[in-house]
Amino acid sequence: MIPMRADEIAQAAGAVLLQAGSEPSRLISQVSTDTRTLGKGALFAALKGERYDAHDFLEQALDKGAAALLVSRTTPTVMRRASETGTAVLRARSTLAALTRLASRQRELCRARVVGITGSTGKTLSKDFTAAVLAHAGKVTASQGSFNNELGVPLTVLAVEADTDFLVLEMGSRGMGDIEQLCKSARPEIGVVTNIGWTHLRFFRTRDNLAQAKAELLESLPRKGRAVINADDDYCELLRGLSPCPVVTFGHSRRADLRAEDVNVDKYGKVVFTLRSKGGGKARIAVPLPGRHNVENALAAAAVGKIMGVDMENIAEGIANAETTGWRMEMINKPEEITIINDAYNASPVSMRSALMALGDISHDKRAIAVLGDMGELGPVSERAHLEVGKLAVDYGTDILITVGRKSRKTAQAAREKGLPRGSVFVTDGVDKAAEVLRAIIEPGDVVLIKGSRFLGLEKLVNLVA
Repeated sequence: MIPMRADEIAQAAGAVLLQAGSEPSRLISQVSTDTRTLGKGALFAALKGERYDAHDFLEQALDKGAAALLVSRTTPTVMRRASETGTAVLRARSTLAALTRLASRQRELCRARVVGITGSTGKTLSKDFTAAVLAHAGKVTASQGSFNNELGVPLTVLAVEADTDFLVLEMGSRGMGDIEQLCKSARPEIGVVTNIGWTHLRFFRTRDNLAQAKAELLESLPRKGRAVINADDDYCELLRGLSPCPVVTFGHSRRADLRAEDVNVDKYGKVVFTLRSKGGGKARIAVPLPGRHNVENALAAAAVGKIMGVDMENIAEGIANAETTGWRMEMINKPEEITIINDAYNASPVSMRSALMALGDISHDKRAIAVLGDMGELGPVSERAHLEVGKLAVDYGTDILITVGRKSRKTAQAAREKGLPRGSVFVTDGVDKAAEVLRAIIEPGDVVLIKGSRFLGLEKLVNLVA
């Protein structure tokens, strides 16, 4: 955070300064919402959710040396302790709204150029690759993990420092207007839409609605900004028409401004391709993760890099050496040459297809085991989508299928109907049962894909097997 005094924070956040603290001139440069990671001298924002209330931990924040407390309510005990420790106390009706207003003020103060990234799949890895590419042109602040909602985006903006050159933000949505609100405080000048898939249809009902929601990022861009969209996506022209600024496209087709050519997959499933720009120049790109779908994520990052003036050589180096977020096509080697592909962070029809394709690429002549869980939030297309995944599992060469959850029983049904032997399909209700089945059947040399929606906690399987 760009340093501010407590009274300046109060003004920016629309809060009342109940107590200025013993050092009114003290500058605060960190914000925390969790006492477990709270650093001395930081602002502690007490957020309240459906299942938690950080106001219960105000005294712990004081014990850890918070310089200021942002609260929606307080008690005489907390005020007395704050007075004794010289801690400022700020009160707002909503601490989340106050944090959002503070982030908006920080955005005004920072010099960073801001990139927003959204889409149905690939947001997080595109963000990781983009941050790595832009690191060759300056100091980068980027969303941690999948900090992409009404809390994660303001917290990422508040992590910006005075000398930050680039701010890379992942932006998610579960309803119309969500991204529009995020953009009001973040004000991106470059907007990336990775693709329009089949995610969150429980909320949006149709892909047309989903496309309109993702387009809110593009519609928020300034006329001097740039929109980056997937030339191979069937909503490309719709998104182009909604952008108020010039559009840069990426993809495999020749019409893309940045395209992938000569795509090759090695025995570990990792992809190498030639990046070619319509504006001239090319480079050989090695993607550090398995899966052909990661070509698109790398292309999106390359497009942002080109816009920001990063040369092809540094784009290639940035992507090859990117530090990527865990549980996304994470390769784990277990004893007896067992390989686990941990892609358990989340799942959608598109990402399931990509992961199953990668399993086929990696397994070769080895036995391919897919542990597939329910896909959540698919609304009216849920049954059809789970049936389709079962067919894809067979098409991409899965030898053994273990499903986890009630919805994925349809996946098992479709796989059997497609020809996978009944003895090679196992239906389970939860992680523990899936682990029991997997431990019973796994053999040296097997390749295991683990993928399902986040609520299932399938990542636990990694440590429960082999």
